[in-house]
Amino acid sequence: MGTKFEYVQHFPAPATQVLAMLHDVDYVRARCDETGSLKTSAEVTGSAADGCTVTSTRILPADVPAAAKSFVGDTIKVTETQTWKPAGADGSCSAALSVDFGGPMSFTGAIELSPDGESTTVRTSGEFKASIPFIGGKMEKVAAEQTERYLRTEQSVGTAWLSR
Repeated sequence: MGTKFEYVQHFPAPATQVLAMLHDVDYVRARCDETGSLKTSAEVTGSAADGCTVTSTRILPADVPAAAKSFVGDTIKVTETQTWKPAGADGSCSAALSVDFGGPMSFTGAIELSPDGESTTVRTSGEFKASIPFIGGKMEKVAAEQTERYLRTEQSVGTAWLSR
């Protein structure tokens, strides 16, 4: 069935500036590192004008219920792929989002970036799916909680990044 997810971030900068940040490989590495990654890799291909793909891979400590440890081990390899469409004239943009948790869990969804005066709103939505008998729903809820913490930290990192 899956667990639905939605989270909204607000950044104190125009949409074009926030989009440039989200497509900056140094920022992608910084946000990954600040969210507990033991090892990070990141790649950005394309441009905001033509559309681009942002891929990051993080090795994270497995903060999962004991029953799930046998499925995932001590660490989890998380690969996130954002496939951005070309930006609109006002800086608005959207991306298809997929996250592979290196096991029987995945996330598919979208990111919507919208100008809001001199600030920007970023909405992440989608669905977690775990194909683990009996505990899949619990794993989806844990993943949703961890993703919410990740996005809160990302907002802090991004706000600091934009003020540089």
